[in-house]
Amino acid sequence: MSSSPRTTRSLADVAPRLAAAQANFQRVAYPGVVDLVTRELVRITSGRLSHCSICRNLRLQAAIDRGFDESMVAQLDDVDHSDLTDAQRSAVRFAQAFLSDPARGRSELFALRQHFDDEQVAELVLDLIRFRPGSKLTVASGAEPVHDELVVI
Repeated sequence: MSSSPRTTRSLADVAPRLAAAQANFQRVAYPGVVDLVTRELVRITSGRLSHCSICRNLRLQAAIDRGFDESMVAQLDDVDHSDLTDAQRSAVRFAQAFLSDPARGRSELFALRQHFDDEQVAELVLDLIRFRPGSKLTVASGAEPVHDELVVI
């Protein structure tokens, strides 16, 4: 994956106040209260549904350090028959419903609450709200890398 964007304009160039707000959100949201492995699975799920090669292929070293591995990504294809924990499966199913099948979202939210407290649920919802537009903006603006390769940061 190339780190060279296909455009020379950044969010800070076109919307400096929005870029500053996003940076502030990042400072507040991380490390967060949901474990980073689950958040990584939710982020990758969002990237897959957005068709964003960055989000699909980027791996956060902090999640890897806490137990994330590529076998987990393969299990996203059939999460119901995966070796993921019940909480991770619930978070991924919620992400899928939230992003692509809102009618199913209510039942998945109820299931999610079996594994996560209010603050954790809020964090996962905010992550999804942040991931999806970011992915779509990257794809729409042509800022995706040319190559579709795995990258760890």
